[in-house]
Amino acid sequence: MPGPIRNAPTAPPSVTTPTNTPSPAAPATASTPAAPQAWGPATGPAPRPASDGFSGLAGAVTGRVAQALGAKTGSAYELVPGRYPTTVALPQVLQGLASSPQGGAAAQQLLTQFQQRTGIALPPSVVAAVKANPAALTQALEVTPEQMSGGVGALNQAYRAGKVKNPEPRKDMLPQKFDLATLDSVDWPRPKSTLKEVAPGLFTGDVASTTSDAKVKQSCVMSEIFQRLARNPTAGADAKFEVAFNGQSYTSTQEFVGALQKAGYDVSVRFDTRVANFAALKAAVPGTNPPQLVDVAAPLMIKTGLKDASGKEAVVPAAHSEMLISISSGPNARGPKLDATTRFFQGVSGTGFFPDVHASPDWLGSTKSEPLGGKEALKAITIAGAFTDVVEDAAKRLGLYADGYGITGVCNDSVAVVQQAVTGAASQYPLLMNDDVLLGELKKRLSDGDRTGDSTYRAIKKAIVDLPSDTRPNPTAQRRALSSIPWSEGREPFVSTVDARRILGG
Repeated sequence: MPGPIRNAPTAPPSVTTPTNTPSPAAPATASTPAAPQAWGPATGPAPRPASDGFSGLAGAVTGRVAQALGAKTGSAYELVPGRYPTTVALPQVLQGLASSPQGGAAAQQLLTQFQQRTGIALPPSVVAAVKANPAALTQALEVTPEQMSGGVGALNQAYRAGKVKNPEPRKDMLPQKFDLATLDSVDWPRPKSTLKEVAPGLFTGDVASTTSDAKVKQSCVMSEIFQRLARNPTAGADAKFEVAFNGQSYTSTQEFVGALQKAGYDVSVRFDTRVANFAALKAAVPGTNPPQLVDVAAPLMIKTGLKDASGKEAVVPAAHSEMLISISSGPNARGPKLDATTRFFQGVSGTGFFPDVHASPDWLGSTKSEPLGGKEALKAITIAGAFTDVVEDAAKRLGLYADGYGITGVCNDSVAVVQQAVTGAASQYPLLMNDDVLLGELKKRLSDGDRTGDSTYRAIKKAIVDLPSDTRPNPTAQRRALSSIPWSEGREPFVSTVDARRILGG
């Protein structure tokens, strides 16, 4: 259910918009999706012999690292040779599967994972093609924003029909009243990073970052503090969370962040973008012991509908957006020593604030906005907290799957709302929010006599109205699709991204 478009759907200069966009397919029965995870240095199970499924990778390995070959496959997943030497191309891995007795089953598992996470059902002909030739999977992983939106709607229908279970909610670790001065004594084990073998020599999952356990714990604690403060506006009087800081108790995000700033802490925010590591795949280099794992570049690819004069379409890797919040004590801060970060975005596991505990491979890229501090940082965090509560309350009231993920937005939408509200512009792509759901929730709150003039809710409402939906052509899509490319020119891992930058005018 796409949200309304406020701007006239005129085509941006130098590109053309599609006249016939395929309708999203009906859903397959889905199971609980998992949020995309990141890869990094890791150890894993002992490698299989090269003949046991991944002999096809042997030709892509030179000495210590995997090296992408320059074979022209025509796939959007074709890598620029040599640019990311510890990354191997998805088509090569799938070709390796084709020569393995377990290849068909592994490709089917990856295809099922795609359908479960997106809700997009594929025609039987595509499923049969993947079974016959795993390399055909790359075509299934290219989707339009409209198909993404339709798939999320299908997941919600499956959830209401009892075919899909909600993801497990995050568990609260802190007591209802928590004193920040006791942070060091909190018993908070580091979240696990695990790998799962999906085929001989092919793994999915995440590995731990090099961030120290002490810093990870601080970030986990601060993430939960922000998350629970965000829920307070609709929590019962006996369920509100309180955080004590320097002898004072706080129950709102705005008051708590303001107190940190007044006590001399540096609080800043910035808006970050990288590629969403959709399949989170790693391959073991044949013959290495202990196993040497290399990244497999396997994102979801977005068909933008924007084309050059010859009709070639810009295809970009699906981006993940987040607002990074940094808190540091510095020499003059009055209170406990803090060096914590938390990330705000909407994901399958919920909307709100998350610690960063996993490693991220180089090929995902990264773009970072200039940091905002002072009043702008306070406003951004306050809006993020209020947005979290609005989304959770609307999802609960309407019985939406995964706290409304997709219907009320994805990571890009949630971050775009905050950036738009604070700076007057947003750069995220694609945007999928169904505006009516959250606008209805905001109308209810702004009709409440106690909150009629609430500036935070009004800022969220205005940002939602101002932002387009990429399920339909709109004049900012070209600019934002270009901004979603998280590599400087000359660092794009995919040949298709090099083409997309040219088509989009970059």
